[in-house]
Amino acid sequence: MRLLLIRHGETDWNVTLQYQGQAQTPLNANGVEQARRVAHRLRHARAVALYSSDLARAWQTAEIIGELLNLEPVAMPELREIDVGQWEGLTPEELYRRFPEHMEAYERDPARTVRLGGESYLQLQERGLAALQQIEHNHLADQTIIVVAHGGTFRAILCHVIGLDLGNFGRMWLDNGSISELHYKASGWRLTGLNDRAHLESTIEGGE
Repeated sequence: MRLLLIRHGETDWNVTLQYQGQAQTPLNANGVEQARRVAHRLRHARAVALYSSDLARAWQTAEIIGELLNLEPVAMPELREIDVGQWEGLTPEELYRRFPEHMEAYERDPARTVRLGGESYLQLQERGLAALQQIEHNHLADQTIIVVAHGGTFRAILCHVIGLDLGNFGRMWLDNGSISELHYKASGWRLTGLNDRAHLESTIEGGE
């Protein structure tokens, strides 16, 4: 099985570095263009299914991809971004200024510290892996599946796949509109591509 993991296109909050969590922020104009480009990049992938987080920025990205590939997105709430609770809408600078003690605890244990009123990264990983298991169960070994979700969700899943301690998730980065790739073999999932953004760096010409 081949999974193509697509991080949603850009939003205004991505630009201003505000924590989005599960806020229903839409794509901005650049994000829409990123989604169109990734759709063109995937047009020969022969994907048989398209799953997406049901948050607006991911769902909008999935709809743009699905329209070109003639696939109907399937909503999977388990793929939502981490619930950041009171972090929502704040920048890192504001967060450290308002909640210094909480951020000290977070720095000591970023994987297990629960965001104020939200989730921990460990909780995010658990539901992300549940989604991965469900997709694996739904499809055949030779099929290609597209999954649209969030940087946090994918990084939590990928930490598990490659055996990276979850506290080091910040050492991995996925750009808006990027493609990462997983293949399932007899020994389990393998990471075969990470943060591919070549389609975002060149002009789409002649339908390319």
